[in-house]
Amino acid sequence: MQDDRISIELRLPGVKVLEVKEEEHWIEVVARYRAQEADCPRCGRSTWQVHQWHLQRKRDAKLWKKPAWLALWKRRFRCRNCGKVFTEPDPACGARRRTTARLRETVAGLASEATVRAVARIEGVSEGLVERSWVEKHSVVAPPSRPHVFLGLDGFCVRRPGRMWTGMWDLETKDSVAFISGERQADVQKMLERHASRETVKAVAIDLSEALRQSVELVLPDALVVADKFHVVALAGRALHEVHGEKRRRGSVARLLHRGVERLSQTERERVVEALTAEPDLARAWSLKEGLRAVYKKRQQEEAATALDGWIRDAQASGLRPIQRTGTTLQKWRSEVLNYWRYPITNALVEGKHNRIKTLKRRAYGYRNDRSFLLRILSLIHTD
Repeated sequence: MQDDRISIELRLPGVKVLEVKEEEHWIEVVARYRAQEADCPRCGRSTWQVHQWHLQRKRDAKLWKKPAWLALWKRRFRCRNCGKVFTEPDPACGARRRTTARLRETVAGLASEATVRAVARIEGVSEGLVERSWVEKHSVVAPPSRPHVFLGLDGFCVRRPGRMWTGMWDLETKDSVAFISGERQADVQKMLERHASRETVKAVAIDLSEALRQSVELVLPDALVVADKFHVVALAGRALHEVHGEKRRRGSVARLLHRGVERLSQTERERVVEALTAEPDLARAWSLKEGLRAVYKKRQQEEAATALDGWIRDAQASGLRPIQRTGTTLQKWRSEVLNYWRYPITNALVEGKHNRIKTLKRRAYGYRNDRSFLLRILSLIHTD
């Protein structure tokens, strides 16, 4: 026995090491499976009769920074009951695989942090193997740890013009549920039918999208649709922007008009009052914008319903077309807006996650392959 060597455990399931060869640039491990019998795939009976031995060389993960090869002696058994000849199972590598599962898992993990080309050069494997290994790892979606109760639906732009995807998230566990290419009602409906249960889902938060609302009502008739608070308040903000238009204003008054009044300093309030005094239309629009924000400060649903109805009447009587248009929209979405007081959920989590996805898209200058983009999203979420 040589006194300058050490041995380590191979850690491949069911594999028995027969011999180890170490050269300057590579390591080869000769092995076979320990099991003496195998079950026939045709009749299911166990057999021990070996029909043939053949040697397969499979690439393994690096060992001591050297490429490692597994020289695996595989057996072909002959069933003594039905006569079928079959190859023994290969749990360490997988059926018809020339690499070990350990190597594929290693390169898939590296590919989550580096480019496919860089990982291929580091590990000394092909780029195709790296890509396939990464797909193999991230294609498996774990089942939810508990049933979904509160869901969030929102779309994000993949490619302009009009290339949209839709994501669904569990607002309690903060886990992703599904992603689909498109935002049409038919697309969202299929996603809900596959991933959401009528028995468990109580409420779904969405933006003011008619396609999303109809999809939820068709698939989850017992679940409440909750209009996202941010998007509701943003309607008034956009209407205010239309009222004051692109008119240049001194300093940062245009920005201050969109900020909540409670967040303004004394000096900033004086500047806002000066601008509103000079323009009555702008003052009405700003007052209604703050009035809509005040609706969400009501504690009871009845109080909120009264305040919202009053706001809609004031908006229709304001004489400002952008504000009137917002009032009409909120009249159509009145029930969904008031459902917030039943289930106070928002899409803040969903918006934040989708911003990360947009960053991923920009970093890659876009993706042409939808499947690759989807798996990159899943990889980003799993490592978040």
